[in-house]
Amino acid sequence: MMRLVRERWERLKVQHKIWAVLGLLLGPLFVAVSLHLYLTEQLLLVQQQRHGILVTSEHVHVLRRLAVDIEDAFRGYVLTEQPAFLAPMRDAQSKLEALQRTQFKTVPEALRPLIPKINSLLESKRELIADIQEGRSGKALAYIRSGKGLELSDALRHEFRTIEDELDRELIQVNEQAEGLSGWSFKGLWAGMTGILVLGWICSRLLARSITDPINRLQSATTAFGRHADHQDMQRLLPERDHRGDELAQLALAYVEMARRIGNHIRELEILEAIGQEINAIGPDGLAGVLRKITDRAVESVGADVCLVMLKNEIMGCWVVAAASGEWNERLENAVMLWEEFPVSVQAFETRQFATGRHLRSDRRPEVSRRNVIGDSMLSIPLLAQGEPFGVLVLLSESDRSANEWNRRLAVGMAQSAALAISNAHLYEAARQKHQDLLARLRYLEHLAEALAHDLKGPGERMGTLAQLLLKEHRHQLDEKAKKWLAMIEWNSREMTERVEGILAVAKLGTHHVPVVAVDPSAVLADILKSRAEEIERSAARIEVARDLPLVACHNAYLRQVFDNLLSNALKFAKPRQNPHIRIEGVVDGQRVCFTVADNGIGIPREQRDRVFQPFVRLRSSDAPGSGIGLSIVRRIVELYEGKIWIEETEQAACAIKFTLPWFAEEGRFFSGPPGAPGRSIPSHVPARGGL
Repeated sequence: MMRLVRERWERLKVQHKIWAVLGLLLGPLFVAVSLHLYLTEQLLLVQQQRHGILVTSEHVHVLRRLAVDIEDAFRGYVLTEQPAFLAPMRDAQSKLEALQRTQFKTVPEALRPLIPKINSLLESKRELIADIQEGRSGKALAYIRSGKGLELSDALRHEFRTIEDELDRELIQVNEQAEGLSGWSFKGLWAGMTGILVLGWICSRLLARSITDPINRLQSATTAFGRHADHQDMQRLLPERDHRGDELAQLALAYVEMARRIGNHIRELEILEAIGQEINAIGPDGLAGVLRKITDRAVESVGADVCLVMLKNEIMGCWVVAAASGEWNERLENAVMLWEEFPVSVQAFETRQFATGRHLRSDRRPEVSRRNVIGDSMLSIPLLAQGEPFGVLVLLSESDRSANEWNRRLAVGMAQSAALAISNAHLYEAARQKHQDLLARLRYLEHLAEALAHDLKGPGERMGTLAQLLLKEHRHQLDEKAKKWLAMIEWNSREMTERVEGILAVAKLGTHHVPVVAVDPSAVLADILKSRAEEIERSAARIEVARDLPLVACHNAYLRQVFDNLLSNALKFAKPRQNPHIRIEGVVDGQRVCFTVADNGIGIPREQRDRVFQPFVRLRSSDAPGSGIGLSIVRRIVELYEGKIWIEETEQAACAIKFTLPWFAEEGRFFSGPPGAPGRSIPSHVPARGGL
């Protein structure tokens, strides 16, 4: 019986449960309040009765006092015949007259018959007093001796006493009734409060069992699900209820279902992430290894028996099995399948949506000839690259599966990862092949440039030599115009040779990937100044090199070439009739060293400061010798180390060329390096000098 009641209670809606609990709580409360109100009303009626008895007793006392005052006034006057004793009688007469004017409305109904008797007593006493005042005292004495007045007074007192006794009995009865009602009211109040508390506890337990406990369980299950992401743990924490339960039971069932879906989604995402990381790690086996990983992981995660990656061959119009799972890979790799053999895959390819098939072994169409390969059920997902299909991911099952039995979401995610991995593998192989082609072409161009430079340099040098011989041996036979032309031929030959050598120098920069070393700029500058000592002495130049220049991470030969070209330009483009003054400084700026080579020469116009770094640009070709390629070489070397070079105009110098190179810090790390050695860490014991 209790079980049946509990089951019916569980099936009630929450609203109905609340109404039932409120009815259980408010019904007895309403009865208790009604009973209390009834007792209170009865107590008020008893109080009114008691008040009426007290009012009646008060009127009895007043009327009895009037009768006593009349008797006392009459006796006092009879004995003394003094008018002063008649004052109480006159007062009693005025009060009786007042009662008569109000028609006894203020007098209780039970006492109204006494008032005429008091008036009669008053009138008899007044007549006797009037006889005494007129001198007929004998009548008054006869009246007194007859005892009629005493009988009248005794009768009146007896009636008053009877009424008072009756009022006392009624008052006692009313007081007892009031005490009884008060006791019952007090007991009822306590009983009602106790019942309300008991019913409140019972109702709270019912509500807790029906609402609070399920909510707490749901909260605990949610917390557990947030920690473990396991809907089974969450389901164990929730009460077992069928779908016919209340809203909270339905909410719990929906929450368990949501937790199951979230858990499945999380596991699917974890699987896809792991698969994505695995299949996108292209190893030595290249695309073939990536495709094998795709098929094997697809079989494991989706629960298929066989997985195929089939790519469409546009030329032959057929399928090519790029990879298969397990032992099928050796049997089917690179196998050609007819386009019509896989109608489900054709549907997926053409619609760009997944497609499923069932009972495929029962398909007796002649084009479906390899039923042992197809299996009984199939799920095909198109492989898309930029929205265009290029193949399908095929999942096969030996057993019969409906479309809903496949984990299509996970399969589609795997197909997307597979398509991305295949595209990346193709791009990787294409980039690697292109890189190899570019390297081969670059080597060919280098050899061609060297051969072309050698072929151009030889005739140029020979033309210059022939021009010198003609000037030397046949000078006296040539006129001034011929001598001038031969001098121009010799000068152009020498310039062409220098340009060819400059082209080779620029082309060879950065082609040899030699690791960088820690280079001391002070040592490099000391060697340059020593080699140019004669030129410096001849031009009376003053060169200042800052002390303790920071070490840089580069190549000794390249740094020497940079400083040598900058010093050469500073000495070459000095102002006329002014000794050159060159200052070389270097400061650490972040992870780089900023060098400054400043001079007091002729300077470079602001609008030409970008052009001077271009090859073969000479702003003043007639002022100084050179090919105009020195600053181009300097810029190329600085950019090899991801540095910058620019020209600034300062008050202390006519031209200040600044450039940055990676700083070789004390802990042996530098910011960056040239191609071939980026971010390389150089140990502190590496010598300060090095070369290519």
